Amino acid sequence: MTSSTAEAASVQAGAPSPIAVVGMGMRLPGGVRTVDDFWDALISQKDCSSEVPQTRYNIDAFYHPDKPQSVRTRRGYFLEDDCLQKADTNFLQWIPGFSTSELDPQQRLLLEVIWECMENAGQTGWRGKDIGCYVGVFGEDWHELTAKESQMIPRTHAFANGGFALSNRVSFEFDLKGPSLTIATACSSSLSALHEACQALQTGSCSSAIVAGTNMLLTPSMSVTMSENMVLSPDGLCKTFDADANGYARGEAVNAVYIKTLDKAIADGDPIRAVIRATSANYDGRTAKIFAPDIDGQKRLIRKAYERAQIENIAETAFVECHGTGTRRGDIVEATAIAQTFHPHGVHIGSVKTNFGHGEGASGLTAVIKAVLALEHRTIPPNMHFRQPNPSIPFQEGRLKVPVKPTPWPENRKERVSVNGFGVGGANAHVILECAPSIVPVEPKQEPRRGLVPRLLVCSAHSKTALDARMDAIRSYLTLRPQALADVAYTLGVRRDHLSHRSFTIANSDGELFGGEVHSHHISDTSPPLSLVFAFSGQGTQWARMGVELIRTFPSFQRDIQLMDQILQQLQSPPAWSIEGMVVAYAHLLLYFHQNIWSQNDPCRGEVTYDIRSAGSRCLSLSNKGTEYMSVLAVHSECQGPDTARADWLLPDNPGCCAKR
Repeated sequence: MTSSTAEAASVQAGAPSPIAVVGMGMRLPGGVRTVDDFWDALISQKDCSSEVPQTRYNIDAFYHPDKPQSVRTRRGYFLEDDCLQKADTNFLQWIPGFSTSELDPQQRLLLEVIWECMENAGQTGWRGKDIGCYVGVFGEDWHELTAKESQMIPRTHAFANGGFALSNRVSFEFDLKGPSLTIATACSSSLSALHEACQALQTGSCSSAIVAGTNMLLTPSMSVTMSENMVLSPDGLCKTFDADANGYARGEAVNAVYIKTLDKAIADGDPIRAVIRATSANYDGRTAKIFAPDIDGQKRLIRKAYERAQIENIAETAFVECHGTGTRRGDIVEATAIAQTFHPHGVHIGSVKTNFGHGEGASGLTAVIKAVLALEHRTIPPNMHFRQPNPSIPFQEGRLKVPVKPTPWPENRKERVSVNGFGVGGANAHVILECAPSIVPVEPKQEPRRGLVPRLLVCSAHSKTALDARMDAIRSYLTLRPQALADVAYTLGVRRDHLSHRSFTIANSDGELFGGEVHSHHISDTSPPLSLVFAFSGQGTQWARMGVELIRTFPSFQRDIQLMDQILQQLQSPPAWSIEGMVVAYAHLLLYFHQNIWSQNDPCRGEVTYDIRSAGSRCLSLSNKGTEYMSVLAVHSECQGPDTARADWLLPDNPGCCAKR
């Protein structure tokens, strides 16, 4: 993709700059740790609910279905315990005397998830950059736990527990120098954070931004409050839009997305998962009750977003990912507002909360990631727990459809999703996403050429334990997706930061590790930089067909040979043959293939009939001086004999190669 393709995109002049979603990371209930886990759970309608774990609080002491000041449900949606107990903190900068036990688990998990988000985006060298950090949050359970004994509060309490520290800790640890804000608008926090981050990118306040959300249920206090207000579901399920909906189920979540302006993402060669056309935010105003959502406020919110995006035909939108918590009033108000806004064409509606519960401060980003994956897969995921439509929702009049199984993208609709969110205090946010190829045309991916070669897989981590886990994950991934070997090798080598604990292995074209052998090494901060040495064996290392795999597999190698032919033709007495028609001196031509990583200050050792060390150094620049090396190469090739290295047998498979006699 190029800048010209962005300019040709179907974005109206005067609309806000489109924003690219280039990376995503998450921890969700049901053991979901990656976007692939997330999509599988959505499509399979996995039940991720559970009883309140003993590691959170003793539900037996607080549960009662009717008694005041109790928790009216025993269930919810919780992260696995190892997410809390096995956090990787090797890269944290600790204050002297500071214990990891004092640190809010949300901070530790945010650092892990954001690191994974940046790796998902293929980012390297991002420390010290003008990157913003926006974190949405709802509860303050850890602060409540650690502040019970005021005389025992440590001096690090504010930095380990304060809401401000969630964003500031991320910016500090990763040396981010853009805005660093924690957003608290209740259930719309992370969607509001995304809105603020998009605004910052469009006004130039930062060059890119991390947007995250977090929600941890460590004490019963908020659950007691919500039970008193009769908004928690007694059976601990979100039955969004269903006639039996009886409240929402609380859920834990930690998630993040990495965003840039579309032009910058294209220029940086980033993966563009989806494009944000516009965002909007508003407040309901002085309605009957502060915690009651408002139909007019919701309609204004949605229309404002579409007006900002300058999208005139709202009817082309295929799907609205709703706030959809399962409360009686909330579902009716939101669905009615959507029905009236998209009338008379109708739209599919759904809510991720039926799968993962209400992640409160993090719920908006969970919905955004669902929308991105729906666009990528061109499939609308099903809603769970929808059996009998709520009779108070205008399904027929508004032509609203709730999918109960994976639904192919409607043929008459654009690949566009609206994500809606509102907070219990009346603060609302809305995001419009579109499929990346609909905004930026993607060049057709070339089929891999025959003759795949083994690949070097490099891996690194902050600790030996983490390194072993990463290698296991790579092995498992390639076992399931051997066709992704080349992409995995490239990403690990080029689009990853290389940390102190490092290992490598070799994989064949089927994704299998050679002998399962993995080599590991630890690099300390004081280790001197390593140099690269090219070593060539002596006379007798040339044979017919020795360059076939390079020509078949790497078009760049073939282009380099063609370029050398052009240089040869500039000689006063150019040869009557071409290198392109012969495959000779393979080891020396390989220098061209590695010229992007070659340093002329590094040593090159070899023993042949001519001096590789000097000739190889000259050839790398492919300048006029390179003809000297070409002449030597020509003489050497003639010594090989006219038939030894002919490459005519390559022509049927590689029509781009043309032998000259």
